[in-house]
Amino acid sequence: FNRQFLDSNVVTMFEEKRGQDISEAWNTYFGSNSNMRNLHYQCLRGAFYVGKVDQRKSTRCYAANYLLLAGSIALVSIIFFKFLAALQLSSRREPEPGDRFVLMNVPCYTEGEDSLKSTIDSMAKTKYDDKRKLLFIVCDGMIMGSGNDRPTPRIVLDILGVDRDQDSEALSYIALGEGSKEHNMAKVYSGLYEVSGHVVPYLVIAKCGTPQERTRPGNRGKRDSQIMLMGFFNKVHFDLPMTPLELEIYHQIKNVIGVSPALYEYVLMIDADTVVMPDSLNRMVRSMLHDVKIMGLCGETRLANAKSSWITMMQVYEYFISHHLTKAFESLFGSVTCLPGCFCMYRIRSVDGRPLLISKEVIADYKENNVDTLHKKNLLHLGEDRYLTTLMLKHYPYYKNKFNAEAQCMTNAPDSWKVLMSQRRRWINSTVHNLFELVFLPQMCGFCCFSMRFVVFIDLISTIIMPATLVYLAYLVYQLTNPDSNTSYISLYLLAGIYGMQALIFILKRQWQHIGWMIVYLLAIPYFTFILPVYSFWHFDDFSWGNTRMVVGESGRKHMYVVDNEKFDTSTVPVRKWSDYEQELMWDAGTPSQYGSDVGSRHGALSQARPGSAVGNYPKSMGNAFMPTYPTSNASVYMDSGLTYAPGSNLTVRAHPMQPGHATPVGSPPQQHAYSGDAYDVMSYAAGSPMQPEYAPFAHMPPAYDPRASQIMHNAHGQAFGPNMAQRAASPMGMLPDYFPQGPVTDEAIAVHVASIIATADLMTTSKKQVREQLARDLNLSPDDVRARHAFINS
Repeated sequence: FNRQFLDSNVVTMFEEKRGQDISEAWNTYFGSNSNMRNLHYQCLRGAFYVGKVDQRKSTRCYAANYLLLAGSIALVSIIFFKFLAALQLSSRREPEPGDRFVLMNVPCYTEGEDSLKSTIDSMAKTKYDDKRKLLFIVCDGMIMGSGNDRPTPRIVLDILGVDRDQDSEALSYIALGEGSKEHNMAKVYSGLYEVSGHVVPYLVIAKCGTPQERTRPGNRGKRDSQIMLMGFFNKVHFDLPMTPLELEIYHQIKNVIGVSPALYEYVLMIDADTVVMPDSLNRMVRSMLHDVKIMGLCGETRLANAKSSWITMMQVYEYFISHHLTKAFESLFGSVTCLPGCFCMYRIRSVDGRPLLISKEVIADYKENNVDTLHKKNLLHLGEDRYLTTLMLKHYPYYKNKFNAEAQCMTNAPDSWKVLMSQRRRWINSTVHNLFELVFLPQMCGFCCFSMRFVVFIDLISTIIMPATLVYLAYLVYQLTNPDSNTSYISLYLLAGIYGMQALIFILKRQWQHIGWMIVYLLAIPYFTFILPVYSFWHFDDFSWGNTRMVVGESGRKHMYVVDNEKFDTSTVPVRKWSDYEQELMWDAGTPSQYGSDVGSRHGALSQARPGSAVGNYPKSMGNAFMPTYPTSNASVYMDSGLTYAPGSNLTVRAHPMQPGHATPVGSPPQQHAYSGDAYDVMSYAAGSPMQPEYAPFAHMPPAYDPRASQIMHNAHGQAFGPNMAQRAASPMGMLPDYFPQGPVTDEAIAVHVASIIATADLMTTSKKQVREQLARDLNLSPDDVRARHAFINS
């Protein structure tokens, strides 16, 4: 019986090369005789094959399994702590009214009239002292949005009630742009906006571009609008030379609105399609006052069009959980990594006077014009709002960015696939690059794996591997449906824990509607975790804004653009300090430069109109009582309309709005304004019955001397005053108008004049002694008269 199954040469091959690899000799021997090679291979396999070595319990496999388990536990732990951070179950309390000056910044581009009016009205209706908030609206170019019949600046001015015949001079400033685009021009309008009993001052800056611009004149982007505001207040803080536009802004705020720009402490940034809840502003200000280390703050953004389509329904739960889970957790560390540009607040300067938002370091990084890398373009062209938050955390690591869930706003989410893809492409790409910046910040709160830096790293990795997450979920589903597979249920338990904790958040908060929104979101997971990230990463080099904002005339049309290589010399834009500019204005008005600026910039300081400028409107319910008497005056300030301003104080002054077309007759009972509380009623002397007949001219008090008012005004008796201001300034009465009654000065006249001085004074620096001295100069009171009425004047 022959037991030699193998060829003798094969046996010799094994004997000569024991313990060695004979693959090469094997292939060489059999060559092209594949049939003999297969027969010998099957013979050897049948005689010697036992099986594969089981390495599932080896050290290598145990190490890999425990590393995966540790990573999973770390991720779930982060979710758990986020869950605990979201459990803010305290009762909702009404905060005390704030008394700080707040700027409400609204950048506009192509929004429609309904959207703009809703935003402006919601800001004006906020439960906050109207005298201490300013609508600062920036229109980014003479652009006509899709569906609009007017350019955006004209829509805004129409909403605010500015007459179409009223125009302003275009003034230069240095913008963000390349080549000649670095030079831009804008117009400034100011006035009072009245809605639902609120009368709020506003300032509108309409970028109009240079005369040479033909395509999108004035448009420089949202970042340019923010830099305009930040740069202006930086120059106010450090008393730096200003461009013509900045000087005009300073003049409008200080001399027309009647508040020194240095008094503003916070800036609320709102998109033009956002509606702010009435109590949100006060809640955010109270948070800032409660913790002086807070430099940035955001609230909850909800969807106003949640039920308009399935596309908006998919986003409701995502918006809710991103605020109440992610931002609430980051707020524990004081490091909210994204303060949404649609609704956030920044502190302009710290309580000790240190500039924060307006610091030169933040502005220098934020206004970077040399965007020459993919990383910079994603930071500055797609996610400027998030990058501003990153810069604040970078330069001020020992200050905080917080989240206030009680401050809320409503906004419209994209309701079409095309717009949603465009928006999320920008969000995802800017998120990756901003998180990459934050990972390298060493001063972030915490240490090692228990730090915000570690959380940011995890967020960065999870954002990048989102598509792989969906693939892994699909693999788990396959394993569960395959009866022959040995599935590890640990991953399923972790997933159930993650979504279970998210569900507990809105259950404990009694937000039952989010149960349905969560189901819709789970059905849309393939879109959010695979399609959107892959699309975004594929378009990493696309820096356009897509279809979020459509401009009339650009849809479906091909344009040829010429590259602008012309370098603009920024030194050609004249700059000068505000103090020098103000002295020149007063000199041109024939007013001594040392006159009374310490107690108020509008009280008898300037009277000549600056050529080419325009002041906004009187509210209809307030202006008609004065405008017929002074038809040449266009001034629009609280003082002029009977609503006095008291910067830096808690003094509340009532105004008496008149019905359109009807002036309040002398002696009629005064109407009450929306303000409440203890107030000194200035106009009661003009409209109330206690007024004596000889003081009836006070019923028609003229506008305060303002550089925007007409050079020649008329008093209540039709007598002209104002042409010869230099002679009157030299008189003992100073700039006192001719309509003041002759004879002994009564207590009523003193009370009215004290109120007018207080209304325009900076009470942070003004003393009672200065008020008495000013009163003595204006009313020609002797020192004995002042001493005799010392107690009355002080009261």
